[in-house]
Amino acid sequence: MKKLNRRFLISLTGGILLLVVGVLLLLSNLGIVTLELESVIGPLLAGGGLIFLLVFITNTDAWWALIPGFTLIGVGINAFVSPWLGENEGSVTSAIFLGSVGLPFLLIYISNHRHWWALLPGGVLLSIAVTQLIPDSPALIGGIFFLGLAITFGLLYLLPTPSGKLKWALYPAGILLLIGIFITLGATNLLAFVGPLVLLAFGVYVIVRALRK
Repeated sequence: MKKLNRRFLISLTGGILLLVVGVLLLLSNLGIVTLELESVIGPLLAGGGLIFLLVFITNTDAWWALIPGFTLIGVGINAFVSPWLGENEGSVTSAIFLGSVGLPFLLIYISNHRHWWALLPGGVLLSIAVTQLIPDSPALIGGIFFLGLAITFGLLYLLPTPSGKLKWALYPAGILLLIGIFITLGATNLLAFVGPLVLLAFGVYVIVRALRK
């Protein structure tokens, strides 16, 4: 019964999608409506992604369907909105595409904690997606990327897995966090203030400790 329902939903969605596209193309050819190519391709690709999502919804063991599903939706959104983005088209469409590829990996983990490995590609892709929206500043982009990787490994350490906590993830998380902080501070010129303040705080600590002894 479940298999029959799955086939019915997928077939119904695909059929409706084809009908809508067919009607729009017919109206366009008759001159009743004016359609841009992107306004047809975008929803068509997004509809194809929706079919893959239905495969997962009706069978959560088919986690692989999330990847092409969200990817097609991301490509469809890009095809639809790119004509209105102007000079920001490259950065925004890149962020949407990378985000649509990275997001399903996080959902794969959420659907089943046994797939903890999915956090790694998901975190990396989403970190790169965020950097696409940052103005042209290589140092700041690098800092944000390292911070994103630190958060990814931090989640690996904090979130539950069938085998317990992944303690090894804490080490790369700490190292990447320090690298990300220093690069980001350097890119924003805050390092010139933070560095001396850290030295002052450490100096006060050493003096107080010596006086107590």
